[in-house]
Amino acid sequence: IKSSARREEHCCQRTKMDLEDAPQEDPDAGLSVGTVHAAFILSAAVAVALTFGKDLIKGKLSTNSDVGGQTPQFKAFQRTYLTVYLLMMAGDWLQGPYMYALYDAYGFKHEEIAALFVAGFGSSMLFGTVAGSLADTLGRKRGALAYVVVYAASCVTKHWRSYEVLMFGRVLGGIATSLLFSVFDSWLVAEHASRGFEPAWLSTTFANAQAGNSIVAILSGVFGEWIAGTTPMRVLVAGSTGGEDAAPDGAIMWGGYCLPFDAAAVFLLIGGFVIMTTWNENYGDTKQSSGADGLRESLTKGLLLLARDRRVLLVGLVCSCFEAAMYAFVFEWTPALTAANAPRPPYGEIFAAMMLCCAAGTRLFGFLAESRGPEDFARPLFVVASLFLLAPVVAPSNYVLALVAFLLFEGVVGCYFPALGTLKSKIVPDAQRSTIYNIFRVPLNVLVLLVLLSKLPTQTVFAVSALLLLSAAILQHMLFAAMRGHADV
Repeated sequence: IKSSARREEHCCQRTKMDLEDAPQEDPDAGLSVGTVHAAFILSAAVAVALTFGKDLIKGKLSTNSDVGGQTPQFKAFQRTYLTVYLLMMAGDWLQGPYMYALYDAYGFKHEEIAALFVAGFGSSMLFGTVAGSLADTLGRKRGALAYVVVYAASCVTKHWRSYEVLMFGRVLGGIATSLLFSVFDSWLVAEHASRGFEPAWLSTTFANAQAGNSIVAILSGVFGEWIAGTTPMRVLVAGSTGGEDAAPDGAIMWGGYCLPFDAAAVFLLIGGFVIMTTWNENYGDTKQSSGADGLRESLTKGLLLLARDRRVLLVGLVCSCFEAAMYAFVFEWTPALTAANAPRPPYGEIFAAMMLCCAAGTRLFGFLAESRGPEDFARPLFVVASLFLLAPVVAPSNYVLALVAFLLFEGVVGCYFPALGTLKSKIVPDAQRSTIYNIFRVPLNVLVLLVLLSKLPTQTVFAVSALLLLSAAILQHMLFAAMRGHADV
């Protein structure tokens, strides 16, 4: 879930805005701390039950058993991939909660900060497809290493109290995000096939990756908060005015909110070392030309495939609709759970509960996949998800109902990623996989930019998100019907 809009970015934004002219608080209004504690405990219980319940009922835990006949070679391969993937995601999660806070601490206005966020999504839309095509042509391992270098460079720019440098960093971040959500999946699917592993085992890797990602998100939040508080932010190299508390002046800063970005860069570089020493290279269409001709050829083939194969187009539209709704939720869950005249609820604990529900959703995927294909069970899940996001629309003052609905929605999100990862691995040809995955992100980024720039009220955003999820359900049903006519899937 990737990705680059993150669940607590908006928390910082809303907190800053609400501090101004805040009305007198009513302790009985809004979400109480006790309610959030209860939600966290229940979320943890559900996650534990779905993770271990089945094995406990059978009287054993599946620690080293060969689930589904999986070989030791496959398990070693899976561990290597998950190590890299989770290091990459840690590098991503560490940045999200502190992006807005850092810009605000540098003295930028709300409108300027909003433009920085728009730049990230815009660069992902404009340059992401090109980056994905280059990865197919030049190699997915090289693409993964490019992600490490580009995202680490984006982290370094956060030390400059300069709008131009930070804007450049956001452009780099947008490019890196496109690589994160295309190159790694593409490498995994191709390498899994080239090593002769059973195709059915691929879904377990996607499910474990998503479950691990939820845990990494929680740990990154705790670690990031700790490291940001270890030392205050200070000027390392003076800018044009030389003052400690000066307005944006080009000074190079150190400490405080810069430290989570430094930690992210360290995790990225460690992951890059593991990639260099353990990964094989794999490619898309090896018959393509190299350089600019190869790039054009890859893009052309990708677009022709979308026009020719209805299943590829449908799975891309499903991804765009669902993930656009998910990103809108990322931006708006904080104000939807915040009463104007009440103390702010513990956002960090709410976020942790959401990630626990997301982890539980990945286990739910495992249960559902035992009896039905993801192209089938995803349809009702999307419908139910749309109902969850209608809670703030039909009962905007019922914060407990909204919290429960949001936690259930995160459960669907946890099930969505391994389900669609499995579907895309079946439908999208390996030759143009990275290219196609990034083409999918173009309508997604357009939808997200529309939400960012339209300044719609919170209730309207949730209503639009529910419609997007219903659209995803309809498109998923069309995909299910299309796949029934293809014996190879």
